[in-house]
Amino acid sequence: MNRHNLLKSMILFLLPAAFCYGNGDKVVLSEADIDLKLFILEPLPKIHYYWPVSVDISEQRLYELARITHSVCIAGQYVTIEHVDKCVYICARINKTSPSVKCSIGVNFSPWAMKFSKDLPPTYRGPSYYEEIVFFDTRCKLIKEWINQSNQKYNSDVKVTALTLDAERFHEKSNDEQWNKAICEALNEIHHKAKQIFPDARIEWYGRGVGQSAGKKGWSKSSIWTGKEILESLSCSLYSVPEIERIRETYRRTAKLADTLGVEDVTPWIALASGYRRGINDLSDQEFDFSWDYDIVYSYLLGREINIKWYGDRPERFAPYNRTKVVVFYPPPFDKRTPDWTKHFIAYVRGATRVQDLKDLGYEQ
Repeated sequence: MNRHNLLKSMILFLLPAAFCYGNGDKVVLSEADIDLKLFILEPLPKIHYYWPVSVDISEQRLYELARITHSVCIAGQYVTIEHVDKCVYICARINKTSPSVKCSIGVNFSPWAMKFSKDLPPTYRGPSYYEEIVFFDTRCKLIKEWINQSNQKYNSDVKVTALTLDAERFHEKSNDEQWNKAICEALNEIHHKAKQIFPDARIEWYGRGVGQSAGKKGWSKSSIWTGKEILESLSCSLYSVPEIERIRETYRRTAKLADTLGVEDVTPWIALASGYRRGINDLSDQEFDFSWDYDIVYSYLLGREINIKWYGDRPERFAPYNRTKVVVFYPPPFDKRTPDWTKHFIAYVRGATRVQDLKDLGYEQ
């Protein structure tokens, strides 16, 4: 038994529910209890990437997040050499414990939001179009160089295994072939660059799937892509976790679309302790709430269904979740706007790792 497992066993025996306190019917976790509960959690079965955390997060908490999710995620536009070095060091520490899944780095970018002028159409091919591509290329190469330097420093082999890309700058038009072709070309330019620099990494695009809508059929393909782009995977936003049938159907329909496009992998982007809450008007009356402490059992159930093969083997009852190779979390872990994120993350991981206990998180069976 390694040191981490030995300490975990001692804590489980001595302190099963320390440091949490009630706030009416709401369980609030102290900082000490958060660290304790994260330390006890088993690693997730699948790699989970996430919107990058704040750089001022403690090294110990970042270590536990990386150990559980198998990743450390950085903001490609802004990350510094110092933070890259810290991330490589944490991955290297974890990998020296011989985990079943090696810890790696995910690089997040928002292409076409940095240099390309906001008032320009996707058909524009002037200076800022090429500046955007050069910026992406330069930052990716710089990050790769920094990672190589840190790997030499720590005698490690930490890799970038995914780029998570969120491009919501363009929207297709139903009757404008030139406009849509330009969108496809712009998105593919970034995809090509990403693959050239990180050939072994997954390229995961946000919003390439189906979502519930106010249209006649109630569902539609996201408008931020055309369907003709380079497609390694599709993705869907599971941003209403307590609406369990809604998110299952979102995944099912995205998987069906993937079948028509010859794509196997479908990547869920998951909002814990946050998401789109309905209003009292029509279906479009929804607003993203960063602080939504819904019934914690739904985070638990989602963790179970996404990660345990038995549920994916029953796609008509649940959803074809076995097509999930990786997962992406948004909002970022430990974000101050989402104060209950950690509590729901703990529930999610327990569901994924078959720990049938939520009492210390305020859930009574």
